[in-house]
Amino acid sequence: MVKEYGYEYDAVLDAELDEKTAGQCVSHLDHGAILLRSGRDALKAVAREYGKYIAFLPALACDSMVVPFHLYDNRVAYYTLKNDYSTDFDDLLEMLSEETGTVLLLYMNYFGNLSMTDAQLEFVKEHYPNVVFIEDRTHDLIYKRQNRFHPDYTVASLRKWMNIPDGGLLWADTPLTNTVFSDDTGFSETRRKAQCMRAEFFKSGDESVKTEYRRIFSTVTDQIDVCPLPGRMTEYAYRMASATDWDEIRDKRERNAIIVTEQLSDCDKVKFIQKDTHKSNLYVPILIDKRNLIQRNLASKGIFTTLIWPLNDKQKERCEIADYTERCMLGIPCDQRYSAEDMYFIVQEIIKTINEQYTKA
Repeated sequence: MVKEYGYEYDAVLDAELDEKTAGQCVSHLDHGAILLRSGRDALKAVAREYGKYIAFLPALACDSMVVPFHLYDNRVAYYTLKNDYSTDFDDLLEMLSEETGTVLLLYMNYFGNLSMTDAQLEFVKEHYPNVVFIEDRTHDLIYKRQNRFHPDYTVASLRKWMNIPDGGLLWADTPLTNTVFSDDTGFSETRRKAQCMRAEFFKSGDESVKTEYRRIFSTVTDQIDVCPLPGRMTEYAYRMASATDWDEIRDKRERNAIIVTEQLSDCDKVKFIQKDTHKSNLYVPILIDKRNLIQRNLASKGIFTTLIWPLNDKQKERCEIADYTERCMLGIPCDQRYSAEDMYFIVQEIIKTINEQYTKA
């Protein structure tokens, strides 16, 4: 029996559910949300509404946030962040003052850290009526919204939070005029195959299986990025998510995040990005020098720490915080797959690995 921590979710196929839902996608709303294949598809649906305008994105934005706008010929510009991962509001206002046409403004609360206050958002809305507000809630989806301000659109990746093969959400306070979506299930079926292969690997230890599922996971999103048409969530993923106890997931993640935070609190080599374990817990993100060495050593021990943002040169040149975060951040797994005992083991190995690297220096 192989034990690994982090990386993509494994899954065991629900054969009965698979038979009942084969080839089906969801066309209705749930809690007011349009149910889509991924967070990327949610952004594609918004970008499609405003093709060939400009989108303002935080400089700390991964491809999944950038590509949807490029697919619909939106120009993309980046605004800067402060040390606490809030928006550099002066920089944003300067950028807005130079635009007279429609601006798509995407913002997010990085790991629960507030991007902009209600007062700031209301100021932009009052003084720049050409702005379309888009909030990405992927990092704090299962927690209460911090802002009272309601954007035109809210997007999130649901599949980041549990072992569903697909899943994105879009709340459209400004109704979509284009509601044509793809019902292709190929992405979901391919990811589900890789998830089941990972579960198989944990039982067999067959390295060839591991090589194959890692190849699939690393390439499957290409199916989304090359197709402009937003896709719907599969019925299989929807029924799994609907049957999930989200309070239990939130409680387990909080417990695990608290263990990591407390155990690493005395390590002077670590800086925490997440300031509050009651607002996010997608991962426990830390900043540390020698990140690449530490990550490789942890991976050799079966502990996979997430790197979220491969940035392009323009993003890194635009914002020092984005550049520093890309170079130094590790996302420590804290999700519901792991017990408290697992978390103590993970943190012990992280501390040991950090000490080994700095002792060598």
